[in-house]
Amino acid sequence: MEKDKVFLDTSVLVTAVLSSAGGSFYILNSLKYGFEFFINEYVLEEAIRVLDDKFHQKEGYKNKLFLLIGLASIKIVLNPPAKQVKKLTRILNEKDCPILASAIKHCSYLITLDNDFLSREVTEFSLKKKLMILKPKDFIQIVRNPN
Repeated sequence: MEKDKVFLDTSVLVTAVLSSAGGSFYILNSLKYGFEFFINEYVLEEAIRVLDDKFHQKEGYKNKLFLLIGLASIKIVLNPPAKQVKKLTRILNEKDCPILASAIKHCSYLITLDNDFLSREVTEFSLKKKLMILKPKDFIQIVRNPN
């Protein structure tokens, strides 16, 4: 049986690195056998930049990021073409468009803590593309209670 594909926003990845007590870490640790997780190069670069800029005094966070990517078997896909990204700028901040474009292309779910992805316009557009955008707690709830 094919696993559902889940794209992870930078916010989820960074939060999972920072805390093993929250929903982001739970998804990567406890649900890794039931789902296929994806990020793109942009998310990886952004996560590294956030950890460097905001948590540079904590040397082990970047190591934990790569360990988490390996342990959760997160697949890293190429960034989407600029043309696809540009089309999305009418509904979303330009910096978030590479994430949405990759999620639409590769996955059924986008998990994020960024409210910009949860605007009515973005969620309606995404649903038309067969992509459901959820916060970690909502994704966990759907997994636990699928009906």
